[in-house]
Amino acid sequence: MHCLVVEDQQILLDLLATIVDAFSEISTVSKATTCAQAITVSKDMPVDLAILDLHLPDGDGSELGQRLIQRNPSIRLIVLTGEPEDFRISHELRGSIHALIDKRDSFDALHHSLSTILQPAHQRLTPRQSEIFELIGAGKSTKEIAHILNSATSTIESHRKAITQKLKLSGAELIREASLTRQINPRP
Repeated sequence: MHCLVVEDQQILLDLLATIVDAFSEISTVSKATTCAQAITVSKDMPVDLAILDLHLPDGDGSELGQRLIQRNPSIRLIVLTGEPEDFRISHELRGSIHALIDKRDSFDALHHSLSTILQPAHQRLTPRQSEIFELIGAGKSTKEIAHILNSATSTIESHRKAITQKLKLSGAELIREASLTRQINPRP
């Protein structure tokens, strides 16, 4: 996942980039101090997550957000401002803004927002899907899972299909991801 941090104060920009880079889900962090730099970065590499200051020397962070959304409609935005009470979310930004952070808050607010946004996809599954995901990771077949959960095979197949769609994985990729997740987070 590529994250773009846009902040005109260099010390804050560097601190924000360091915080973001600590998340394993982030593969690349790009920094920009102006709207123009941010647009250049977004042309070179698709941006999945952007942390935007609203007041930049060459423009408005909201307008920059709209331009980034045009390039990548699935982008997630975190907006930084020293005056959150004055911020009005435009219709174009509504679905993409995942957090509004007051610059007067501690870095914990940013860390919490990032943790929520970057939550591993398998943690967004329903409880039943999570249970099936874990059994897939244990190497169980659809038939075995149906027997263990006292469900019809067709029900388990429907859940598997929903899981693959939610995680954007193929069947083989699902087995691999479930197995890796089980190795990283073993259950007793």
